Amino acid sequence: MIETCKSIDSFDSLVRLLGEAFSSPETLNHSFLKPVDDFPAVGAVLVNVQEIRESYDLLFGIGNQYIENALVNAFTSLGSIIEDSLRRKGDRKGNEYLNQLIIFFLNPNLQGPEYTTSALPAIMKATSYLPVYLQVTLIKIWSSIGVEHLKYIVDVLNQFITLEILTKSSSTGHLFHEDNSIVAAAKCMKLVFLASILGGKFEQSRGLGVASNITPSSIYSTDELTSELNLDILSCREPLIACDDFVNEILNEQMDMSRDFTNYKYGEPKFSFLNYPFLLNAANKSLGLYYDNRVRMYSERRLTALMALMQGDFESFNSPYLRLKVRRDHLIEDALVRLEIISRDNVADLKKQLIVEFEGEQGVDEGGVSKEFFQLIVEQIFNPDYGMFIYNEARRQYWFNPTSFENDAQFTLIGLVFGLAIYNGIILDVSFPLVLYRKLLGRKGCFEDLEFSHEEIYKGLVEMLQYTGSIEEDFMVSFAVGYQNIFGEKISHELVEGGMEKLVNQENKEEFIERYSSFLLNDSIKAQFEAFKRGFDMVTEDSMLHRLFRPEELELLLCGSKTFDVEDLERSTEYDGGYSKDHPLIRYFWEIFHGMTIDEQRLLVAFTTGSDRVPVGGLAKLRLIIAKNGPDSDRLPTAHTCFNVLMLPEYSSKAKLQDRLLKAITHAKGFGLI
Repeated sequence: MIETCKSIDSFDSLVRLLGEAFSSPETLNHSFLKPVDDFPAVGAVLVNVQEIRESYDLLFGIGNQYIENALVNAFTSLGSIIEDSLRRKGDRKGNEYLNQLIIFFLNPNLQGPEYTTSALPAIMKATSYLPVYLQVTLIKIWSSIGVEHLKYIVDVLNQFITLEILTKSSSTGHLFHEDNSIVAAAKCMKLVFLASILGGKFEQSRGLGVASNITPSSIYSTDELTSELNLDILSCREPLIACDDFVNEILNEQMDMSRDFTNYKYGEPKFSFLNYPFLLNAANKSLGLYYDNRVRMYSERRLTALMALMQGDFESFNSPYLRLKVRRDHLIEDALVRLEIISRDNVADLKKQLIVEFEGEQGVDEGGVSKEFFQLIVEQIFNPDYGMFIYNEARRQYWFNPTSFENDAQFTLIGLVFGLAIYNGIILDVSFPLVLYRKLLGRKGCFEDLEFSHEEIYKGLVEMLQYTGSIEEDFMVSFAVGYQNIFGEKISHELVEGGMEKLVNQENKEEFIERYSSFLLNDSIKAQFEAFKRGFDMVTEDSMLHRLFRPEELELLLCGSKTFDVEDLERSTEYDGGYSKDHPLIRYFWEIFHGMTIDEQRLLVAFTTGSDRVPVGGLAKLRLIIAKNGPDSDRLPTAHTCFNVLMLPEYSSKAKLQDRLLKAITHAKGFGLI
């Protein structure tokens, strides 16, 4: 037909044909079909993808705008027809019903303005109305259609969301949560995200016949689509598309997280991006978690007041908080004993807002005192003298000591401290390998995790896995492992019954690797980790934590960002009491700050905020405030760590400011009222 139209120099007949064909679900669903079996597998691609691409190339190679317009109009009409068809109750539709959508998303011009204004919104909306069984089928098709095409769809959808936000953000009162086009794009993106996971590389079960996994309590664990797909997202080690590629930064910058959280708590029919966490960055997820935790704290406070009113015991109204009164020189004993009593007598009290008081100090805890409390308690808990954790000097990380003599209760209390830190928005100065966070979200450690927890052992096992010679003669390894306890005594453990006599060979090396990996990351520390997780879950089991965060994001939430960007801090700092960014003393301050060592910079941040850890989203999230504290004097700078306020007298010179600052941050300890 193209050749005929060229010969008569008129493409009218082709334009009419395209308009009719591409607006007809019946026509498209039976177009470009490839030979298949009588009973094709669910999720099989029924169309010839290469022929579709060649057809688009032929059509767009003509360079006729009317052809492009005909396709745009046809697809716009197609979207409305599909939507109407799906809304009507009818017969169950087969796999071939999805061919029209596959044909549409193979169009290479979807990022053009002609499509983003009409055709793309119509098709996305229609796709969002697919019943679950067809969504599952489409996910399976997309998971096998090729990573390049899947990445193209992600780019198309992300561009659409970005353009919608940028063009509508200036509209008074415009809410992205109520924008049908953006909502439809988010729902389509979910299908692509799950396709990326489904088509990715999953954990392998080497030699044991069954996977060593446990049921996770993590992201999408109760989602209808993942249930139908029997898909465990956390077991995917390498998705087709990196998870970060789904995050839309413009959306994250512009969205109203407080309103989104309200929609999330209200539930259907309100739309919330928190139900589509792959679109959100870690900073917005942590903000959503913060709102959720605060709601729980206020709920506990109201419940305490109500119970006091009903029982006539108004003295109990004095404890709507989780109060910890500790002595600096007996920090561990005081804190853990108090927490043990609370966790045993009334675990619900752990959901109250934490208030810490150092005995003999007048500081009122609005967040800053708690920060120092957690910092000090972590320093002591992970002291090698306790023998509860092993420190890896090379990776600067801790791991559970399998031969620790501390009882399970101690590890439970430490897990409780970690849970309280997250619940109260405190970042801890501690580093664990990523496998810990995977285990906290319901996975078991496996061979791949050893690369970042037991690096030298991992390299040796990889060498064994790749070795083609005689492992029995050259490695001489049996199904038994040896290690030392804290007294240096050698302990032997058999990985299988009779493991001392069973040598590793080419046939059983994968079984050995799996059992050895599981021993190091699971079996040898089972009692310690389960106690730790039990304490952690006492605080976090009912929160949004498990369904919002991936393991790497959970690590970021607990330990903070590793990027210490002082430029971010300077740009985001605010001024009060007569100071401004152009004030001479403020210019001196930043010159001094930039000239400090990284350790001194961290000391100054800790002096001002109560912690030297970088929050999720970077130093800009600290919202540091520098306020004037009177005229020039010999007084040292002070800080309100609860509100991240640095109080600076108007010192007469740069040298004096530098001297006073260094003295303050070097010798700062304790809290008082000024």
